[in-house]
This record gives sequence, C-alpha cells and structure tokens, in this order.
Amino acid sequence: MAVLQFENVSYLYGADTPFEKEALKKINLTFPEGKIIGLIGHTGSGKSTLAQLMNGILRPTAGRVLLDGEDIAAEKGKLAGIRARVGLVFQYPEYQLFEETVEKDIAFGPKNLGKSEEEIRALTAEACRFTGVTEDQLSKSPFELSGGQKRRVAIAGVMAMDPEILVLDEPAAGLDPGGREEIFGGLRSYQREKKKTVILISHSMEDMARYADEIVIMKNGEVFAVDTVGHIFENAELIRQAGLELPQITRLMILLQQKGVPVSPGVHTVEDAVMEICTQWKGGM
Repeated sequence: MAVLQFENVSYLYGADTPFEKEALKKINLTFPEGKIIGLIGHTGSGKSTLAQLMNGILRPTAGRVLLDGEDIAAEKGKLAGIRARVGLVFQYPEYQLFEETVEKDIAFGPKNLGKSEEEIRALTAEACRFTGVTEDQLSKSPFELSGGQKRRVAIAGVMAMDPEILVLDEPAAGLDPGGREEIFGGLRSYQREKKKTVILISHSMEDMARYADEIVIMKNGEVFAVDTVGHIFENAELIRQAGLELPQITRLMILLQQKGVPVSPGVHTVEDAVMEICTQWKGGM
C-alpha cells in the first residue's frame, strides 16, 4: 500500500490572467492506507481538483503532493509510473471507452504496463468480478451496452491496472438506486478483499454514510473537517456549517428523538436504523 499526502498544496486556475481563481488553498492532508475515504463538499469546494492532483494530471501551483514521501511532480518522466499506482476514474468514465470489445478495453491498461498475457487475463477476470461485468459481455462492443454497464467496464479498466490507490469521482452519478448499489457494493468488496485505499468523491451523503470509513469535508477550497463517518455525521452543526445535509435516515432519527422516541441520533444507514428501532421496540420503547 502507498501513503498519499498533500503538503501545503494550493492550486490556481487561469493563473496570471483576469480569470484567475484559487481552487485549493494550502491543503495539508494525509489519506490513510487500506480504507475507503469519502471526499465530500458542495459544488466548487475543490473535490475534483484535489482528485486530479492525486496522480499528476494537474500540478500544484504551490506545495507538494507526495506518494510514499516522494514529490509526484518532481520528475515528469515518472508520471506514468505514478498513474499506474494511483488510478483515477473520472466522472462519466464511459465516455472514454474506445476499444472494439469490452475485453480489449479492460485489458488496455495492464497491457500498456507491460503485463504478460497470463497476468492480463487474471487482472481482467478479477476486475470483472468486482464490477459485475459478465463473461458474455466481454466479446461485445462497449457501445452496445447500457449506461450502467459501460460505467462498470470503465471502472474495471482502471481496476485491472491494479493500482495501490483507486480514486473515483462520482462513480455512480446518474445511475438508478440499483445501479448505485452495484457500483458501490462492488467497490466495497474490492477494497475489503484487496486491502486497497479507495477515495470516493460523491455528493450523496447516504452513499458516504453507508460505504466510507472516514470522511474529508471540503469547503471553499479548504479542508473543513476530517474524521470517521460516525463522528462526522453525529455532528449536525458541522454538516450545516459545511453547507451540506445529513443523510435522510439520520434526519429521521433526530426527528424521532425530538418526538420522544429514545433512539440514537447517530444512526446513518437504513440497516442500522432498522436495528435501532427494533431494539427500542423490543425494550418497550
């Protein structure tokens, strides 16, 4: 596993022009290894800019992005190696599919990394298992698939490169609840089984509450808060100050508590809410 750190990082769009805008301001942040970290914040808070700095697509205007203590922007010749270690899935990645078949598209990354045919087959099969890409889809053109299926193929293509850190920008954007569950459920299985570091960018507080281990809140280009999921969502005032909303189920539990029902307001998922209410019901409320 690898440690990803931001050391006093700032980033300007349109530097030295009349349109100059400071997207990030002196970010100091270390992403813990082997966890799912949720990166949340309102539109324009700097989430996507932060993601593009993680594997060198953007270079900091000031400060350093470190991977295992080394500045990833120090030598341009090393960027290919950095991008193999830090895989980035953009929002709506299905628009980047281009190969003749699904199998070739997924295998493109590991092939370019110089993997053997045996390794490519193994990595492709593993990525398909985590993303739900079926064997019968491998021989099809990716453009024959539905939107959700294309999304899974695109994610599988980055997974197949076996990065140490996987960064996903709104991986379930535009999908229905079933599609969201398939994407996020597969990512959770991938992280748990492979012990990888996964960084999820999402506007959905429900998804973050259900799937993330830790949360980073961005606000106006700065790190506003970093903590475990439980501590973040137990602090309604903190969420309000960040310009965000608590997960719907947490708001329901707070409302029930205000009505005199002795439930915990720190419940963040439907599953936990059911257990909490059943426990109170058996105890006679």
